[in-house]
Amino acid sequence: MGGRIIVVGGGAVGLACAESLAARGAEVQVLERFSHVHELGSHGGHTRVTRRAYHEGSAYVPLVVESEEVWERLEAEQGAGGPGSILVRAGLVEAGSAQDPDLREAIAACEAHGIEHSLLDAAALRERYGLRVPPSWIGCVTPDGGYVRVEPALDGLRRAAQRAGATFRYDARVNELVSGQPELRVLLESGELLTCDQIVIAAGAYLQPLLPTRLRALFAVRRRVLAWSSPAPEAQAQLRDFPVWAVFTDAGMFYGFPYGDDGTRGLKLACHRYTEPGEDRRLSAESVDRRVYPGDLGPLRAFLEDHLPAAVGPWAGSKVCLYNCTPTGDFLIDRHPDDPRIVLAGGLSGHGFKFAPAIGRLVGELLDKGASAEVPAIFRWPHHLAGPSW
Repeated sequence: MGGRIIVVGGGAVGLACAESLAARGAEVQVLERFSHVHELGSHGGHTRVTRRAYHEGSAYVPLVVESEEVWERLEAEQGAGGPGSILVRAGLVEAGSAQDPDLREAIAACEAHGIEHSLLDAAALRERYGLRVPPSWIGCVTPDGGYVRVEPALDGLRRAAQRAGATFRYDARVNELVSGQPELRVLLESGELLTCDQIVIAAGAYLQPLLPTRLRALFAVRRRVLAWSSPAPEAQAQLRDFPVWAVFTDAGMFYGFPYGDDGTRGLKLACHRYTEPGEDRRLSAESVDRRVYPGDLGPLRAFLEDHLPAAVGPWAGSKVCLYNCTPTGDFLIDRHPDDPRIVLAGGLSGHGFKFAPAIGRLVGELLDKGASAEVPAIFRWPHHLAGPSW
């Protein structure tokens, strides 16, 4: 592969794409509208879950394994004097009704891929973790689960991309992509016009304005709130040794992390749904309300009181995170239907950060091999266009 490639977006996926493409011999420039690490997109919140018990589909499991191997390599490359570990294998416990479809799919993924796991009943969940769940509920424990630290991960990806030859421009907002000519062009807000041979759009929640009108409707921006609870001092030691956890309830999958001080001291939790009935389809990354209200925190407080009372305490912090979702909840990683020189990597639907290294490889193969690239069918246009709509 050769030529000049512009990557629009300098988050985890954009950086991973830059490394993959530069390592294949391309001249790569990353354009990021903000700074290297910021709080205005989808990678705020300091930590992101990684898990192989993947209820979204077994096709994701090999990509998790691949990405975790890259996280470990990047961590090793930074050396003993580096800024901190990237991948923390704290373990993962998931709990829910034995009939819950997502929990059943997570267990099925473990069985299909030979992932070490064990099943617990409700009494064991209470005794081992202090999780209060109905007597008929079960839990699935996977020791390989854990979390990725955002800032060290982004630092590692950027160092790898830089070593491969990629360059970076920050505070570079892209207003428009111009195709249909021998050279592609990228128009910046400043009025500067850049030319290139290929483009990768990895703009996260800022993706839609860069697409033709007919494609924008496939994606939706969703506002999600993260919060950190400050439990009583006597509970902190137990919660520090906690695994990453997820509980499937009728209100959504509530998930969280061990008590710690990654960015904010406390026990971080949130509620994940890639879409909620009746959410505003007009919401954009530009218009989202970034204030956190008592009504945002009420469901999180109620969850802790009902299911993890040891973690109840004053809120130490909170913030708004953005999802960019597809109706299926699956990623979109494919060539632009109007111009195969442009590749999209978006619609990560709130579960994409952990996959950044694997997504970078897939994007590299799309631009290198074209139609023969082996990209999972669930990431391609036909899957999304034939699936549910908003």
